[in-house]
Amino acid sequence: MSERPFSQGRLPVIVAHRGAPTERPENTLAAFEAAIAAGAGAVEFDVRLTADGRPVVLHDATLDRTTDGAGLVRDHALAEVLALRIRESHDASYGVPTLHETLALVSGRAAVDIEIKNVPGDPDFDPENEVAVGLVHRALDDVGFVGDVIVSSFNPRSVAASRALRPEVPTGLLTTVDVDAAAALHFAAEQGLSWVLPFADRVEEQGDGFADAAHASGLLVGTWIVDDADRARTLLAAGVDALATNEARAIVAACRDLLPA
Repeated sequence: MSERPFSQGRLPVIVAHRGAPTERPENTLAAFEAAIAAGAGAVEFDVRLTADGRPVVLHDATLDRTTDGAGLVRDHALAEVLALRIRESHDASYGVPTLHETLALVSGRAAVDIEIKNVPGDPDFDPENEVAVGLVHRALDDVGFVGDVIVSSFNPRSVAASRALRPEVPTGLLTTVDVDAAAALHFAAEQGLSWVLPFADRVEEQGDGFADAAHASGLLVGTWIVDDADRARTLLAAGVDALATNEARAIVAACRDLLPA
């Protein structure tokens, strides 16, 4: 696998959170296609494991909210998950994508932010193993993914596992809405991570100097979720390197003059 660093020449970047979920159902191939068509520089998606240890792209630990199935993802084999449907209001339906399908679709067209879902408090949390991390890197190799990659998680152990396995692949620590951005920066710098990824409100509380402080510590700053155009422009002007949004089309259009050509 070749190195996959985010290049300063391609920053800042608009990250399409779960694709384009206001246009197509979240975390579907259709949502990722819409995000790329909207001009998003990166696509973010979530990875969970099936009962037979196969990586699929779903946000929730359970199937109930986004599919016509029920129960934990980890309690269903891949074939069962792939048989489920994700429906839109006008009766179109989509399948749950595998990690390999998602990477193949995005390869050469956009960067990817791959969020590992093995988080304390989730019903499928595995405190002993980080199996998904290894499967993510294997899939990147299998597909021969072309483009920038970041592996992110709210779980520091998942991020550490990725760094231990493939230190050349950038990693980012997501922090919850109540975590102070300065504390997140301090922890990420101590751990030698590439990115710190605090909630947008917490970044704004730090003032305009936060991105400069992160850059001085050798880190890049991404934040989530920003769907307001004025707010997005303010954060990018303050030096934020990546901004995750559910409204990729609108945010890209509003911030085009702040993005690399």
